[in-house]
Amino acid sequence: MNYYDIVPKNDDVLVYITQADKNFAALGYTEQGIRHAKYVSDRTEKILKELKFSEKDIDIAKTASFLHDIGCAIAYKDHEQSGAQISYKILSKLNIPKEDIFKIIPLISMHEDPQTITISELVAAISIADKTDVSRDRVKKKDFMLFDIHDHVHYAVTENILNIQLGTKQLVLELTIDTEICSVLEYFEIFMSRVDFCKKSCAKLGLSFNFYINKIKYL
Repeated sequence: MNYYDIVPKNDDVLVYITQADKNFAALGYTEQGIRHAKYVSDRTEKILKELKFSEKDIDIAKTASFLHDIGCAIAYKDHEQSGAQISYKILSKLNIPKEDIFKIIPLISMHEDPQTITISELVAAISIADKTDVSRDRVKKKDFMLFDIHDHVHYAVTENILNIQLGTKQLVLELTIDTEICSVLEYFEIFMSRVDFCKKSCAKLGLSFNFYINKIKYL
């Protein structure tokens, strides 16, 4: 049984993640709902498949990826810890074996900690997938005049490509940014911590992190 075939369809999971997105919208933040959960799961799968991880590991990581922000239904602060607790209860109800639940739960609880992401290759992949989700699809505000800097940065990204080059052991992130909406400096002002997450996570996976914006290499 693949857990990713059942967990994203679970009613409780969908209610929690939808509420998390509503909470973020009320605070004026970017999208944090089903689209983000699926995006992170898909990108996690891409990373681990290209690195030749087992189907079991990929299923575990994809399931954790879908659940990684479920704790935001309660609050953003410490959401990785509350999310782990919520997920434990849901996964137990689904009769998933405890030994696999305890493979999924730590990936959720560790994904926001720059120290613990270096413990597990799977959480490193999730962290990269999460921190590289920069897209205008995440902007929920309709009025451009109401955009904050996060909205401007996300909305300015018109293309987001991630590739792994096994021969040179590189993970390459290429963004195309409309600089009339957001400058490159503005991107780094708010997303430098994400870049640091990606560097540390790539190192855990035996890769270097290479970062391009508008075809110019910054890392």
